[in-house]
Amino acid sequence: MYSNSHLSQKIGDIAEKDYVTLSEDTLVGEAAKVMKDKEVLSLLVTSKNSNEPIGILTERDMLYRVLAENKGPFKVTLKKIMSSPLITVAEGESVKNAVLLMRSKHIRRLAVKNAAGITGLVTLMSIVGNVPSDKVDLAEVELPSNAIERDTTKMICPYCQSQFKDKSEMSKHIDRIHISGGLLEGDMR
Repeated sequence: MYSNSHLSQKIGDIAEKDYVTLSEDTLVGEAAKVMKDKEVLSLLVTSKNSNEPIGILTERDMLYRVLAENKGPFKVTLKKIMSSPLITVAEGESVKNAVLLMRSKHIRRLAVKNAAGITGLVTLMSIVGNVPSDKVDLAEVELPSNAIERDTTKMICPYCQSQFKDKSEMSKHIDRIHISGGLLEGDMR
């Protein structure tokens, strides 16, 4: 279970400072190789005219926007498939506010910034991984205020609106589908 001290911790304190950037004119095939070599699942995309990040690219973007659409990875640039504009959170914001922002935008990654620019990346998984507890009940922080319906027998997933009979089932669903990449493995439950 999340503690109030963890939820109020500054998001900048847990952001990954060592992130990868590539120019928007980089080919998807080249980006895939960099991501494999650096062992990262996402990277920030910069404008070709500056080093300022303008978007984000994930392995899911490559899978769905290139491979699933039968486009050539050595013909498509990052600019064509990146998620843009880049959604950011101020490094002084709380972990709770960062999770709420991710939930409201239906995303799992945020760029963390200060007045000078981007300082790191945070993922929903990195937030869960930084919880000082052996048993993480992700549903506790993921639940929107309206998640419990009037009859209180159904819980609603904050990402896909699927209904569950209890918090435990919903937490398993969130872990399997929305965090661990279940959709990439064909799991549509």
